Amino acid sequence: MSEAHELRIDVTDRADGIRLARLTGELDLVAAPALRDLLTRCLDDGRTFILDLEAITFLGSAGLQALVDTDDAAAERNVRWALAGSHRVVIRPLEVTGLHEQLPLYPSVTVAARHLAEAAQVAG
Repeated sequence: MSEAHELRIDVTDRADGIRLARLTGELDLVAAPALRDLLTRCLDDGRTFILDLEAITFLGSAGLQALVDTDDAAAERNVRWALAGSHRVVIRPLEVTGLHEQLPLYPSVTVAARHLAEAAQVAG
């Protein structure tokens, strides 16, 4: 677990092999470096991962940029990943910026994990 001001990050490895990072609190300019560190570790590990944003209370532009950069890096490294979140604090900034069409966003961890498992079967 790591914390940066108002952001808490809890990482667990699920039985299905997916790394799950649950974020709680504000994802703003102050917290973005902690998120970037986490995402870099996930990408370096090369493991499939899910960011659970359901407990995020604020999603600012620095957080959005970190997610876009992660999407680009994941595509370059062929790492599967997903975002899980269904509430307005997450959905609204993604819709306003058009990122809901670019980023792998699912309404829950369960749906994201199912999608990632299906994608692994198709790829492998």
